[in-house]
Amino acid sequence: MVIRRMPVLAALLAWLTFFPARVVLAEPVRIGVDIPLTGAAADIGNYLLWGVEIALEEANREGGALGRAIEATILDDETSPDKAAENATRLIGQDKVAAVLGPANSGNALAIIPLMQQARKPLMLLTASATKLTLIYRDAPENYIFRATLPDREQIRALIAWASGQFSRIAIACDTTPYGQLARQDMVDLLAEKGLSPVAVVQFDQGDLDMTAQARELSRTPAEAVAVLSLSPEVAAFVRSADAVGYRPRFIGQYPFFLRSVKDLPVRLSNGLTGVLGSAPEDSPKARELDHLVRSRYRHEGYYPFKFVEAAYEGAKITVQAIRAAGSEDGEAIRRALESLERFEGVSRVFEHPYSKDRHELYRAENLSIGVWQDGAIRRLEK
Repeated sequence: MVIRRMPVLAALLAWLTFFPARVVLAEPVRIGVDIPLTGAAADIGNYLLWGVEIALEEANREGGALGRAIEATILDDETSPDKAAENATRLIGQDKVAAVLGPANSGNALAIIPLMQQARKPLMLLTASATKLTLIYRDAPENYIFRATLPDREQIRALIAWASGQFSRIAIACDTTPYGQLARQDMVDLLAEKGLSPVAVVQFDQGDLDMTAQARELSRTPAEAVAVLSLSPEVAAFVRSADAVGYRPRFIGQYPFFLRSVKDLPVRLSNGLTGVLGSAPEDSPKARELDHLVRSRYRHEGYYPFKFVEAAYEGAKITVQAIRAAGSEDGEAIRRALESLERFEGVSRVFEHPYSKDRHELYRAENLSIGVWQDGAIRRLEK
């Protein structure tokens, strides 16, 4: 198990200008973080770690919460649902956190959501995007599950709004995880709203590298475009496998189309890959500031998926804002505060009434654009 407590020494020293030492030394407000730092989604986990660390250090410079410093307990879920559940149990029972940020994966989220709901602790989903996650307890008297990124259904709605104007014959290639299966169902449902249905559906397991059989199967269909619904390593593997059998349709997909494994494809293979695209560093002064912090602090050069850092930053900051508004570490009070916030200043936009009792999603389809890889860079398409 990887356990990291976010350093607070620098923040505490900064606090000396705001509070007397006896307050600074009070027990910190604890927030749990469950993300993959190893395993198939480790690249996503590191982007989330950057956003959370930057957000909470900024929050501590602003005075922390409840007159105390904020401390994050960061646990590696190893991209494993069982490990995620173990982490959530620890964060709730041993660490007594006020709320939990994460995880990255929908399968892991499904494993911890019942634990968070039972404990009456808010869970702020960062990149776990399966549509149903915030709806599982929608009809319960209280729903403790919130999200800081766009759910799959809205991502796929934006993708189909673009793709259906370009192609009438679309196939689906998806993995067998909850993420892939729930995204497949969203795509089937939303294609039906356009009077379309997939011309074929093929499946593969997470971790598969050879998907030539599935690519050959699709090559025998009239598909003009193939939606690959999986994580970035599997998207890249599918594109390579299709190339190996000479199959070159238009590949379309979600946020994972802009992660490292896809970026690392040869340009001749990445050219034309098209997916939903969130915010970019040039979208606002705050986005430029966040990008600068990522590059200076983590010594990062070149491209990275800014949206994932943004989601973690915003998820952490809005959770802190709710703790401050609640005036308490009590989970029920924080949930009520999240549902009642009047305004949240995000990285690239301001959200008025970001959540409500019946809506636990921060983003909507209109917040997205469509991006395409072109000569090793991403070009944003006009809506």
